[in-house]
Amino acid sequence: MSPRRTALLAGLALVPSLWPGAVAQGAGSADLKALGTAYALYVGAGYLRDTCVKRDPASAAKVNQAYAAWIKAQNLGAFEAQLTQRVGRAALTQLRADMAGSLQALDSALQKLGPASRSCPALATQFSSDTFDVRAQVPNLAAALGTGGAAPTPSASASSRPAGASANVAVYSVAQLSSLMAQTLAPLGKASGQQQDAAGLKKLQSLGTVIAVSGTTQRSRSITQEDDRRAARFDVYCYDMANDADNPPKGQVTVAGRVREFDHVTGITLDSCVVLSAAQAAGLKQSTLAVVDAGWQFKAQPAEKFLVAAGQGLKDSEILGAYIEQSTGIGVGGMVLTTYPVSLFLKDGTVYNDPYWAPGSFNYKLSRQLEPQKWGKWTRQGKDFVIRWGDGKTGTFEVKGESRALPAGTKLNGAFQTISGGGNTALGGDLMVVGGGTYTFRPDGTFSGGRFGGSSGPGVAVSSSRKTGGTYAVSGYGLTLRGQGGEEQRLFFARYDQDLLYIGGSPYTPDR
Repeated sequence: MSPRRTALLAGLALVPSLWPGAVAQGAGSADLKALGTAYALYVGAGYLRDTCVKRDPASAAKVNQAYAAWIKAQNLGAFEAQLTQRVGRAALTQLRADMAGSLQALDSALQKLGPASRSCPALATQFSSDTFDVRAQVPNLAAALGTGGAAPTPSASASSRPAGASANVAVYSVAQLSSLMAQTLAPLGKASGQQQDAAGLKKLQSLGTVIAVSGTTQRSRSITQEDDRRAARFDVYCYDMANDADNPPKGQVTVAGRVREFDHVTGITLDSCVVLSAAQAAGLKQSTLAVVDAGWQFKAQPAEKFLVAAGQGLKDSEILGAYIEQSTGIGVGGMVLTTYPVSLFLKDGTVYNDPYWAPGSFNYKLSRQLEPQKWGKWTRQGKDFVIRWGDGKTGTFEVKGESRALPAGTKLNGAFQTISGGGNTALGGDLMVVGGGTYTFRPDGTFSGGRFGGSSGPGVAVSSSRKTGGTYAVSGYGLTLRGQGGEEQRLFFARYDQDLLYIGGSPYTPDR
């Protein structure tokens, strides 16, 4: 058995020992055990999907698709509604609350698989494995549910509307609820995750038994809100939408449901969600709850947005230095590697952690507006720095190397390469992604090189390459590459020793 499956199985040990009130509903002990096992897998899969969608947006589409395929293959579209009818809503609600500690253990198991950028793509492949095969582990599920066969998909009728839904229900935007949660958590300081979750849930439940939420969805159970520079910090999830169990809507949507859960990492979950028609939504009042900055998180922007003409950006005289620290990253096949990312420290007490363009061609003022999460304010602590980042997080930057501005006309000599990647072969999977580039610099001011990339999976392999050459010029923290066709690139450049260069923010080492 692979380590990743062992970890997930350990984390999925959620089978309940007590169902309050279930016996009164007529369910025997054998049925309860079967239903408990199935519900544990169902809740665990949903929780893992929530976590990965939030933590690793790059793999969200893949994880969502795998989860939806799993729901359909396991015939679980109406499972929670059927289980509620079988054991009673009070018993199911209490059981779901009792699982909070086990879900945190499951989260820990997921984190042991590595960073989200590695574990979440791997999780997508696991949904189709034996680990999440509910029907195989609980072959008597239909009998325990009392359905005797396949679960029908509930229809969008008036009876499917959550109890208490009426014109008195307020419609909140995802951003409004995200802001409410951010403001609720702010005073808690270093409170535990369970304390944060409890405080958020209490605040949400104070809004009413049933709430309505408006936002957008991409045919998933996740309802979000965003613009071109930011996204709501906490999304809203509706897994048991009563009128679209296998085909969630796409685009603008308004739903109504009971608040079931708040997770300070993933977001807000509603129970018994119903998608409202335009006429139904129009009949509800709009909330006037304030939207505050803390309710948003800023999205990564394309580097091209911050390119300006040479000399219109930062001046080398404004830069304190380009420093590197030790961190970890993902390599070819998903292997965890030790990395040394670079940050640009300015004399005005600010720091930027994603240099790509030569400073003189970098629109730092626009960057500070559109991607403040990449900027921080530093104070010196010996040879290291303490940084308070734009998203409110504080950390110590332990300096592992420093680069100063190089004199104009500095010459380079040698071949250098960079390599990056992803995939899951390091976890026993079959997906490998590789990318990189090489440059050969000569003392006469000429260079040659190119970029390459590729991926491989079951029965498929893709590769690409692009070669170039021309002249180069080093000055300060910039490297200007002029191609033979007249094209020009002005990239960030730093040299730490003869064995480590940074070009455009990527590390290059000698190609021996």
